[in-house]
Amino acid sequence: MDEDLLGVIMLSFSTVLVCVVTVVTVRAAAAGSLDRNGAVGLRTRHTRTSDAAWSAGHAAALPRVRWSVPVAVCAVVAAIVLLVLGRPEWGIVAGLVGVLLQVAVLVSAVGPANRAARRAAQKSAPEPRA
Repeated sequence: MDEDLLGVIMLSFSTVLVCVVTVVTVRAAAAGSLDRNGAVGLRTRHTRTSDAAWSAGHAAALPRVRWSVPVAVCAVVAAIVLLVLGRPEWGIVAGLVGVLLQVAVLVSAVGPANRAARRAAQKSAPEPRA
């Protein structure tokens, strides 16, 4: 198998894998079926403060994380088109851009997740005793 073809296949697979794992994980945490943990999810200082903050943070991040889907589709389609056109080296570039855009989507979701988690944690915090 040609090295360029193998590179395009691996990058396309990585892009799709990151997309699927991210969307499924964030959706599960937002729905409450993925408990607060130290292994997966948007694990920030604010989202880990309480179960309510965990769910609220993931629910707030979900609309941005869903942008992973069109990013992955566009990157894979671009890579395939470039392979068909006989430009596999540009297919590799399309795959790398897809992976980088996936990271950008995830980073952009952290801010809304932190804000929502902070609000949820403040609402669920017990009132101070006088």
